[in-house]
Amino acid sequence: MKFSFSGRHMEVGEALTSRAKEACEALATKYGTEFIEVNAVMKKDAYIFRCDISVKTSEGNSYHAGDGTDDPHISFDLTLQKIEQQMKKKKKMERTFHKDRIEINIFGNSFEEEENAPAIIAEIIDDLPILSVSDAAKHLNEKTKVFVFENISNKAVNVVYIRNDGNIGWIDYNPNAKVAAEK
Repeated sequence: MKFSFSGRHMEVGEALTSRAKEACEALATKYGTEFIEVNAVMKKDAYIFRCDISVKTSEGNSYHAGDGTDDPHISFDLTLQKIEQQMKKKKKMERTFHKDRIEINIFGNSFEEEENAPAIIAEIIDDLPILSVSDAAKHLNEKTKVFVFENISNKAVNVVYIRNDGNIGWIDYNPNAKVAAEK
């Protein structure tokens, strides 16, 4: 863990620095992650000590918080509590998001023996939204690269997705079209 604790308009003592580092390590252990980088800055404005902390984790998450009181130790503790609240909220959101997923291995035992075997995750969909293709394409963004919907014009299951070249792809699955072409 890269740890830095600096002071602005004040000197940060060794006791506070070592205590802060230990508290950050304990927080990372508590949430089962690794802090890659922790930057803490203590500023003194009149009689208030303001602590700002930025944390980057091994999962790629970043957390930022700040608080101020008349005691630098309490200011650090309050700020770290805010970081912990953010981590707790993120973990809760991840648990809620993944609760409907089911892992299935359709490849038999061959993948189970490998360490880096990909998991196949089934998404449970209660009902598909009925949209036009242009409306479905509006649902695509950085996080949602694929969107499945029922086409309003032909009632078939369709997929829109972001292609590697940056354009939007459209898969129109219509089993009736195949039967009509064979006749």
